[in-house]
Amino acid sequence: MLKTDFSYEELRNFEVKTLVVSSASLKGNPLKDSFKRYNQVLVPKTKKTNLPVVFILSGFAGNGSKYFNVRFHEQNFPQLIDKQVSQKLAPKALYVFVDALTFWGGAQFVNSVGTGNYEDYLIEDLLPEVQNNFSVSSQAKHYCVMGGSSGGYGALHLASKYPRCFGTFAATAPDSFFQMSLLPEIYTALPLLHKYKGNLTLIKEDLIEERFFRGKNAFSLLNAIGMGVCYAPSLKRKNKVLWPVNYETGELDSAIWEQWLAFDPVNFLPQRWQNLKLIKNKYLDVGVYDQYYLQYGSRMIKNTFKDHKISLKYEEFEGNHNDISKRRPQVLEWLNRVWK
Repeated sequence: MLKTDFSYEELRNFEVKTLVVSSASLKGNPLKDSFKRYNQVLVPKTKKTNLPVVFILSGFAGNGSKYFNVRFHEQNFPQLIDKQVSQKLAPKALYVFVDALTFWGGAQFVNSVGTGNYEDYLIEDLLPEVQNNFSVSSQAKHYCVMGGSSGGYGALHLASKYPRCFGTFAATAPDSFFQMSLLPEIYTALPLLHKYKGNLTLIKEDLIEERFFRGKNAFSLLNAIGMGVCYAPSLKRKNKVLWPVNYETGELDSAIWEQWLAFDPVNFLPQRWQNLKLIKNKYLDVGVYDQYYLQYGSRMIKNTFKDHKISLKYEEFEGNHNDISKRRPQVLEWLNRVWK
């Protein structure tokens, strides 16, 4: 179902519509999140057909619709795209802002018994709906998946697994090298996790009653849970995560930690190098002062491409994880160049 949206701003080059997808892949998901998803779409004001498509993936605890929020003395993402299209610095494409928010903050765009089949939702439900409702290209080289942080992770994962769908990806500071980026978050959250005895039901109740964020390091715990239900949900007990760290002693369980590490791009990308060769355009950037040390994971990813003699546009910028949004102009300019 397609709806025309009210827009808070006048866009010169686009109309804003909402693509409502009743996802078969998300029906009966374990978190009981809605299977009906509302994806905002920038539709070019043009009679051209075979439009290229850009899927925009949000970071953790974000969602596609948030990019349309009015910002104080600052352009939001759709306004930036519109401006750069006017300046011929961004492609006149169909931009899809993906709705993939879950109760715990995100799905990492993977299939998981802990969150639901969000990978299938994108590939089997959302992508065909885009192609059925808009005059877009059917060729993978005209499809880009992009995002920052968890959105960058999703871009790496989806493009490297489905090169027949995405001939282009752009990832800014993607989640990677979990030993440095994710494990410290778990340890930071450990005292709070110990307080809850690892019981997600109690944490869920506090979230619903708006008590959760009063605790110190609450967001670190939410981040750890959000990753845990994606990477290491318990197959025996619903609403339980297999924690790699004992929340009483702090000891690392190497066997469980290996389950988490299987989802790390520095581990799965080398196994997908043949798929990576099929992707025409590849972009990766990261801040040199990233608080989650994602510059190290990004450098390891860059070396994977180098080891297999695969081209990659790679940049490091003066900034940290909070500066991801400031990289959007550069990413759009790069995309405009490679698609020309």
